[in-house]
Order: sequence, then structure tokens, then C-alpha cells
Amino acid sequence: SQQGVFDPYTFNEGRCTGNYKWTTWFDTNDPNLTQGDLEITNHIKQFFPDFMCASPIAIEGQTSFEQNPSITGDVFRISVKDGFLCLNQHVANYKNKMCQDYKVRYCCPATTLKAQI
Repeated sequence: SQQGVFDPYTFNEGRCTGNYKWTTWFDTNDPNLTQGDLEITNHIKQFFPDFMCASPIAIEGQTSFEQNPSITGDVFRISVKDGFLCLNQHVANYKNKMCQDYKVRYCCPATTLKAQI
């Protein structure tokens, strides 16, 4: 998994080629003051079974406004297994720096995707 390492407009783990396709984008969580913004793979599988597969091979994330993530300064972890986890940063003598709102998509076998938005 990568932490704070960015491709130009996205951050991802794995690639999506061949008989695999990207799902639609999921934005299941809004940033909150206590934690951050958590887009959790298992929750997405549970809540959106028609748009998600059981065993994705890659994940990609970006801000909900499709901003270049490298300008956010957020601290995050991204992995196919866990999803996208952005944790608010605690900076001494300052208010917490809240995470941006993020969205994720997964790479699934094309045959397992029942629906596309």
C-alpha cells in the first residue's frame, strides 16, 4: 500500500487491463472531525453488490471534485483489501486539518459487473 505517493491525478494500487473493468465511483463516507474520510472496501461490497465484485484486483481514488490529490497534503492509505483511509492530521496549536472528501473505484472482472451507472 502507498502512503502519500501520488500519480498526477489519481492514486492507486494495481492496474486494470484485459478482461477487467473499472466500477463506477463510490463515495460512501463524508469527512468527519473525529476520524477523516474512510471508503472501506467491505462496506462498499455490502451496500452496492450490483456495482461491486467479490475480489477486485485494483483500486483507484481521487477527491470527490476530481482535484489533483497531491495538492491536498492529506495523509492516507490505499489498498484493495481495506479501501481508502484518510486520517485527519493533528497539528500542534492548530485545529485538526480535515481530510478532503474522496471517492474510489475498483477493478473487477468484466463478467461480474451486473450494472453500470
